[in-house]
Amino acid sequence: ATLDRLSDGRLVFAAGLGGPVEDEYRAFGDTTEPRVLAERLDEGLELLERFWSGEPVRHSGRHYEAHDVTLLPATAQRPRPPVWIGGFWPRRAPMRRAARWDGAVPLFESARHGHAPDPAEVRDLVDYVRKHRTAATGRPFDFVLGGATPPVQARAKDVIGPLHDAGATWWDERQMQTDPDLDRLPPVLRRVEAGPPVI
Repeated sequence: ATLDRLSDGRLVFAAGLGGPVEDEYRAFGDTTEPRVLAERLDEGLELLERFWSGEPVRHSGRHYEAHDVTLLPATAQRPRPPVWIGGFWPRRAPMRRAARWDGAVPLFESARHGHAPDPAEVRDLVDYVRKHRTAATGRPFDFVLGGATPPVQARAKDVIGPLHDAGATWWDERQMQTDPDLDRLPPVLRRVEAGPPVI
C-alpha cells in the first residue's frame, strides 16, 4: 500500500504459488503440497484485498486469522491495485485463478525463460482465461508475456507482433539465463535503452 502511494497509484501486485517449491517451501520446513499452497494463495489474496481498504479486518479462515487488524495507509488505487497472477501454462488452475483477478503472467512449459512462447499457445491461453473470466468490474485484463527479443528493433517486432495479435497486452523483456552478461548492468542498460517496441 505504501508503494502504491509512493508511485502515485501505479503499483501492480503480482502473485503465484512460487517455485521451485523445494527451495521456497521445503527448505524452510513448510509443505510443498500444491493444493495447500493454492488454498493459502487464494485465501491470502482475498485477505490482502481487504487489508488494502484501510478498514478493520476480521478473518478466521482455513489458513489465516486476523483479529481487528487495520493496515494503513490504504492503497491509493481504489478499490485496490491490479492483481496479476503467475503460473505455468498449460496448467489450468493458475489461469482460472488469474481470470478472477486482473491479469495473467504465464510461463510456458514449451518456452522456458528467455524464449518467446508460440502465438498459437498464447491464443489458447487467452481464450481459456476469457472463458473463465468472472470479474464484472469493468477493469481491463492484461496478458503479460516475456522472453528475450533480438537486439535489432525490426526483428524484435517480428517476435512481439504475433504475440500482440494473439492477445498479449504487455511484454516483459528477459535476459537469457545462460547469457554470460546476465549479472552485469551495462549490457542490460544498453538493451533497455535500445528499447524493444511497446505492445
